[in-house]
Amino acid sequence: MRPLDVLMSPAEQRLAGAVLLDPDREFGTVELLDRMGSSRSAGSALLKRWVDGGVLRERRVGNQRRLSANPEFLLYPELRRIALKTVGLAEPLARALAPLAAGIRLACIVGSIATGTDTSSSDVDLVLVGDLTLFDVSPSLDAAQSEIGRPIHVSLYGPDEWASETDAVICSLRQGPRLDLTEALHAQTR
Repeated sequence: MRPLDVLMSPAEQRLAGAVLLDPDREFGTVELLDRMGSSRSAGSALLKRWVDGGVLRERRVGNQRRLSANPEFLLYPELRRIALKTVGLAEPLARALAPLAAGIRLACIVGSIATGTDTSSSDVDLVLVGDLTLFDVSPSLDAAQSEIGRPIHVSLYGPDEWASETDAVICSLRQGPRLDLTEALHAQTR
């Protein structure tokens, strides 16, 4: 069982992953129903519930409904972080990196996504610590990049390099906000 299974149905998880991670983007109803993978009636009821509850906002363009995340919703920051830690970024990245898990000691997202200041055009800043090369990692991340719909910028550090107390960039990365992916990565290999 995945952590989010306790709180949301699979369709809700897919909806959260789509809309909460891309708050600037508007989606058509059919596009969201397709992403949710549920029947039209069940999916429409879910969308209506999220709109009525204020999680989504709706805008009409002629006969079309355009739906987007509502950053003004009281729980939006928390819901977004939950989606980032699970269905949105953590799970796709963990799945992609699972074949390399034995060589990864730490995996985390840093930068604008970790601070919550990202936009729909922001890339994913990924830090990996372990015995890896870019040639090991790049093919695995290509699939994740397509699934996430954002470019992934990876920074690789060896364990000794990551432990440095004199490198200002590494010290900043270690102390700054980050979303840890290590647990999600190792859960993929169990």
